[in-house]
Amino acid sequence: MKFWCAVILFFTVALFAEDREWLSDALLGEPFTVRSLDVGAGSHYHATLVHYPFVSAVQAASVASPDSAAAGKSRISKASVLYIHGFNDYFFQRELAQKMDSAGYSFYAIDLHKFGRSHREGETLGELRDISEYYPELDSAIAVIHRIEGEATPLVVMGHSTGGLIACLYAADRRNGAGIAAIVLNSPFFEMNYIWPVRRLAVPLLSAIGSRFPDVGIPRSKNINYDRSLLRNYDGEWMYDTLLKVPGSLPIDLGWLRAIHLGHERIQQGLHLNTPVLVMHSGCSYREDDWSEEYTRCDAVLNVDDIREYGAHLGEKVRLERIEGGLHDLVLSHEPARDNVYKAMFDFLDDSLATHP
Repeated sequence: MKFWCAVILFFTVALFAEDREWLSDALLGEPFTVRSLDVGAGSHYHATLVHYPFVSAVQAASVASPDSAAAGKSRISKASVLYIHGFNDYFFQRELAQKMDSAGYSFYAIDLHKFGRSHREGETLGELRDISEYYPELDSAIAVIHRIEGEATPLVVMGHSTGGLIACLYAADRRNGAGIAAIVLNSPFFEMNYIWPVRRLAVPLLSAIGSRFPDVGIPRSKNINYDRSLLRNYDGEWMYDTLLKVPGSLPIDLGWLRAIHLGHERIQQGLHLNTPVLVMHSGCSYREDDWSEEYTRCDAVLNVDDIREYGAHLGEKVRLERIEGGLHDLVLSHEPARDNVYKAMFDFLDDSLATHP
């Protein structure tokens, strides 16, 4: 009897300890919560998991209906979504979480180490030496999600820009996507947006040099027109912390360039993902020094032709979607392009989950 009392006490304490690990998100506020993920050898990397609690929607439905049990049953999650942000970025896309929740998905996002909420004093924002550095924190985030949502709830991985590159390579190195029900890519970063001689000659050379001298810096872009297309006080609709998502670009070095270049090489050789993949991109690309209306309806960061070309070879179950009027971060586009993004996303997820074992 004493043994079973001790077991019950242990799991009760563990449950409450788990609950206490979640804190209110200082950046987005209620109902978003966050928890730290300390991973890697000696817990070297610090990531942050952001959660839009699915229970908040259950509670809202319960208020609307006197039959709280029926309301709860009507809100069983279709799948859990893990969102991975891009370079020079962090999770601030509140509407994305709300849309996913309203469509019946429990939503999580991760601020990768050295980005956003996870950045620590003394660290170089966005520093990277190998894309596999991110794998332990993704493993940890997925373990937390499974613990909360249950192993039987399908998992969807969503990646924007560099987050899309990371998502694909992570899935490939985790048994070609086994355990992931679907992958949603929002303007994935599959190639450097430079002219041919730079892409094919200069980048490989600098990548090779980066193996010996990773800390050598590369001049950063000061073109802020993409930020102008996003920010509410210019020509966009959104607000974000410009200390965490820096106007223009973050400084990069040869070590970062090498890590990305090696990832691009793998993507461009083709992957063999067994998971259904949605590749979404804008209908056009535009990047000039002077401001133009084109910035409000085109991808100002990547070449959309590269996304389409290399995205087609990620696996045997790839769906390509061109979003006319879409920005680089498609979920931050102006309407009606933004509505078309969500329609494409939810149609794809409905089809993919319908055939998910």
